[in-house]
Amino acid sequence: MKKNTKHKNMTRICMIILFTVLLCFITLEDFITDSENHVSAGSADVSLAEKQPYVMVEEHKISLWEKDGKYYAFLPAAYKNTELKPEISEGIELSSIVWMYSEHIPAVFINTDSGTSEHINSDKNVKESGTVTVLEADGTVSLRHPLEYIKGRGNTSYTEFDKKPYQIKLTKSVPFLGMDSGKKWIFISNAPDASLLRNALARKLANHLGLPQSEEGTFIDLYLNGEYVGNYYVVEKIEIKENRLPITDLEEETKHLNRNEDFSSYETAWTDTTKSKQIPKNPKDITGGYLIERDFDNRFLKEVEINESYFITEGKEHFIVRSPEYASQEQIAYIEQYTQSAENAILSPEGIDGNTGKSYEDLIDVDSFVRKYLLEEVIANYDGGVASSYFYKDSDKKDGKLYAGSVWDYDISFGNAPSYLGYLSTSPNRLSKLSAHIDSSVWFHNLYTKPEVYEKITFCYMNEISPYLTVLADEILPELSETTAASAEMDKQRWEHIYIENGYPGDRNTEIAFLEDYIHGRKEFLDKTWIEQVTVHQITLQIDGITYATLYAFYNETLPELPDIELEGAQFMGWVSADSGMPPEPDMPVQSDMVFHAVIE
Repeated sequence: MKKNTKHKNMTRICMIILFTVLLCFITLEDFITDSENHVSAGSADVSLAEKQPYVMVEEHKISLWEKDGKYYAFLPAAYKNTELKPEISEGIELSSIVWMYSEHIPAVFINTDSGTSEHINSDKNVKESGTVTVLEADGTVSLRHPLEYIKGRGNTSYTEFDKKPYQIKLTKSVPFLGMDSGKKWIFISNAPDASLLRNALARKLANHLGLPQSEEGTFIDLYLNGEYVGNYYVVEKIEIKENRLPITDLEEETKHLNRNEDFSSYETAWTDTTKSKQIPKNPKDITGGYLIERDFDNRFLKEVEINESYFITEGKEHFIVRSPEYASQEQIAYIEQYTQSAENAILSPEGIDGNTGKSYEDLIDVDSFVRKYLLEEVIANYDGGVASSYFYKDSDKKDGKLYAGSVWDYDISFGNAPSYLGYLSTSPNRLSKLSAHIDSSVWFHNLYTKPEVYEKITFCYMNEISPYLTVLADEILPELSETTAASAEMDKQRWEHIYIENGYPGDRNTEIAFLEDYIHGRKEFLDKTWIEQVTVHQITLQIDGITYATLYAFYNETLPELPDIELEGAQFMGWVSADSGMPPEPDMPVQSDMVFHAVIE
């Protein structure tokens, strides 16, 4: 018995020793592994520092931007008078660092969960969650908040430029950058606009005219995942909400009735001119509210799979239904029929829809259309009435008419002519009636021809817009210019290649001076047109029957200089009159609308 007990004890001791050795080995392996991971992480940090030296601002790392052997530190306004110590690796001289500081405006720091901007910059449909921090110009932190997502947004502004526009959605509705509470916010990049101010100027005028969602936005410096990405203009998203577009929320009513089910799971209902969802239940009142966006056909057709609800009128006006995003068949049928009736009345010489007997004044809010037209015309918006053109309709229990608004997208305005668009006239002398673009809407031009609408246009311009243009040029523009000057210099250094590619290598003062002259010139031209009532004639330039450009001149003025053009594989020989086949004579007076064709060999 004792022998067996001793044997068992020895066995137990051996097992304990073996277990202890094994435990020590595992602990040692973990220690070695942790040490290797720590070294590896440290090596990665060193490698990162070698590639991207940085400075710390609050808890945020800001990478220095390397260009031509220099390292640019783009820093928030709050650190204007603060000496910061950069974290740099050997081989980088302190003298190679260029310190640049913003002024007057907040800094917004957004960090995504992935820690990289690659995904949202490669596909605008990719969403990433993260956090957002707002550092005010005075150094206070006004917001630290989780993001439900950040994503790219826009069309040309997203696809054509490295400096991307973004949309964010906060996890709950809060005040943001001094603006009223909301979840969704748009970061406008203004990449095509060297002044960075055209959207802000347009919204000032829109707000003066009382157009919906035209409250001015906020300029900010944006830092995305530790990288300075430029000066941005932040505005609220166009959407049906109480403190945004305060009309009946038909989408929410439909969701509630259908137990908040995921409408994307319902079958899609297609016709030749509509797209909708087979949603089981509709509210009793489906007359509103609707938010619709007019788009031109080529871009619309490319995105028919992306846009969940839409309809096309007989006049080939393409409308995306933004709310309800997933509209039922009955809802689409209603808003399509209503919009078609409004279009019929607008296009009718008598102003009456022959099918319903209703006039355009019964169906649309004429005053909102007049003011929206004037905004687009006065600022000479390239996309005016073409794209990013919104309309809305509330329930018949409230107003029930179709309104023009909200306001959106004004970077290609006030004579801006970025080179990627080809030839655009920068002259303030123009009266397009929103019909000069190849994809123009048929609505505004036809409304312009109605005497009672024209009277409203001229009255509103004379009393509300003409005097305000002087304020816009002489007071508001200099103030905006000063507020954004330091940030604009940082933006230009960061995105110098965009400025050069768009044909803006000069300094910003030149751009501001151009804007000031343009606004004064615009006032002079439109005063003569709508207050003095001098006839304006249109000069249309065509290449192979397609409109290349439109110019304008007052009756009996000398024909404006016609532009030279450059063509690949062909030589431009000049312009000839469509009537006589002859080139224009020197000092030819303009006494009617004129058309010239390009001669090409």
